[in-house]
Amino acid sequence: MIIILLILLLGILTLPLLYYFPKAPMMDHDPYDICIILGCPAREDGKVSRMQRSRMNKAIQLYKQHKTHKLLISGAGVRNHFIEADIMADYAIRHGVPFNDILLEKEAQNTFDNLRFASTICEKNQWKRVIVVTSRFHIRRSNFFVKKFFTTYAMCPTDDKEKAKHYLAEYVRMWNTLRIEYQLAHKK
Repeated sequence: MIIILLILLLGILTLPLLYYFPKAPMMDHDPYDICIILGCPAREDGKVSRMQRSRMNKAIQLYKQHKTHKLLISGAGVRNHFIEADIMADYAIRHGVPFNDILLEKEAQNTFDNLRFASTICEKNQWKRVIVVTSRFHIRRSNFFVKKFFTTYAMCPTDDKEKAKHYLAEYVRMWNTLRIEYQLAHKK
């Protein structure tokens, strides 16, 4: 009985998240001006992490299928001193993406910054149609921020299945995002 009540409570608590973090728009058939790849930490030894590899594999696939013309890789050194964008760009180059088709954004410390700084680069280059690549568990919250900066966009999840702990952590991050948004709205 307690388990049923806990499941019911969890379901009720999830409803606001589904409202504020709706399903994201997915790709159409036309090519996109740029593919924005959201950063994530490198391994402690500076090598590409599993999650970075997963995101870059999807972006490289889109590039090689001519669904995007350029890659914009975003991310600073958040959890260690290795710059996420540099590590991921090196991976893309090793897998056949020309250096001239890669742009780097190395200041972002979080998802909001990834998209804020990427939007500035896109505006300067007059890129209107963007596709954002991130991990499957991260799509809804990323979409929440993408909508703040872009009007013509699509989200593209990686192909890898993620562990339950990532979804649980993201659940907490979504609630934290709503808390911060509430605080910002009521400071004005």
